Amino acid sequence: MATELPAGTSCPLCDGEGVEAFMGRDQLMGLPGEFTYRECAPCGALYQAPLPDTQTIASFYPDSYLDHDQPPVTKPFGWLRRGVLASRYGYTALVNNGFQRVVGWLAGAVFYRDEISFNQGGPALDVGCGNGKFVQKLAALGWQARGVEFSESAANAGISAGLDISIGTLEEAEFAAESFNLISARHLLEHLPDPKRFMAEIYRLLQPGGRLLIRTPNSNALGRRWFGADWYACDPPRHLILFTPSNLREIARQAGLQEVVCKTFTSPKIVLNSWDYYRENKGSPSRKRRFKRLLARVYVVLAAVSGRGDEIFSVYEKK
Repeated sequence: MATELPAGTSCPLCDGEGVEAFMGRDQLMGLPGEFTYRECAPCGALYQAPLPDTQTIASFYPDSYLDHDQPPVTKPFGWLRRGVLASRYGYTALVNNGFQRVVGWLAGAVFYRDEISFNQGGPALDVGCGNGKFVQKLAALGWQARGVEFSESAANAGISAGLDISIGTLEEAEFAAESFNLISARHLLEHLPDPKRFMAEIYRLLQPGGRLLIRTPNSNALGRRWFGADWYACDPPRHLILFTPSNLREIARQAGLQEVVCKTFTSPKIVLNSWDYYRENKGSPSRKRRFKRLLARVYVVLAAVSGRGDEIFSVYEKK
């Protein structure tokens, strides 16, 4: 006979049984308390248990958390990046030089591997857009771009720059069905208590053939195995659920979305910050900068070879 889990401790993705993974504290903002995280045996999700209610989640974000109260400033795309975008991602209007396209095609095998294809352009939405920096980038690439942002101060910073940003949640924006050809959710999904509901809403909003771009921490990252609760991307208590490529693919599939691209990327910043957390919790200061740089280089190579980078970059399409 199966053992019934305590209320609120089953996996929010598959209702499977989770085992306690770690107790974490807020090392970024210093909020009081410890937070329990469980890891689901069937699907691999890492999640806070029990998941907090809406009011508690709001308390995780003090005014000092967001640094998006200034209008966005987007730098022009460089020569090489424009070549990559034109040759590999369909932004042909950016380049009219054949040599630049060839160089961009070759360089694209290594550089700028996390760009989104033009996919015929059209209306695009960035969910959780902050001050609208990515909205501004999409517009520069030829999309009819707009955003939605819960933080009023961040949204107003983008609005002051002339960007089309709705203030509130995605549901409160009440966009019509099949409004967008591209929706981006960058470092948003890990903050949501009900990602399956979010995926269903994305499906409703996408046009047939439209695409969803997701960036989110990878709970199967090498860094998490190295540092455990001190892995910088754990970020308790704000990160409610951390995903693997496979369980992210599954909840997208359940919503009717098909995976087009899935990659993992590695960040030296994450391993360096994780090392600082680890050393501070051991009661000793971080070691010399030279050692930290060596650690980051070794980590980047190992994570790349193993395919266990810190961040998932995925694109899904509505058929």
